[in-house]
Amino acid sequence: MKHNPAELNRKITLQRPGPPVRDELGGLQEPVYETLRSFPAKVTQRNQSRQQFVADYVTADTRYFVIRDIRSIYPGINAKWRLLYNGYTWIINKVELLDEEKPPYIQITATAVNGSGGII
Repeated sequence: MKHNPAELNRKITLQRPGPPVRDELGGLQEPVYETLRSFPAKVTQRNQSRQQFVADYVTADTRYFVIRDIRSIYPGINAKWRLLYNGYTWIINKVELLDEEKPPYIQITATAVNGSGGII
């Protein structure tokens, strides 16, 4: 499937988790995320569904982000990473290669979260 570079008309910023840090009780602290750089992306809506969390329903906004394959620059990109888009932090669910044609593209599936880590 050929992608038109003009379709990459949005900007996303990737965040990589820092090394794990132990707290005073020996448990792992919440990771600190290092902001890398911005990439042009094509953004499409995957779904907007209501999901039940602790006896309450919330709307989860999940989208597809298509970017050029950057895994040679950032080989560890996976579901532990996050991205910033449109004023929200997005938890990455899956990273997959779309096709192997030149230039290759990857598709990142991510869900938006609010400042306290809850799904929007």
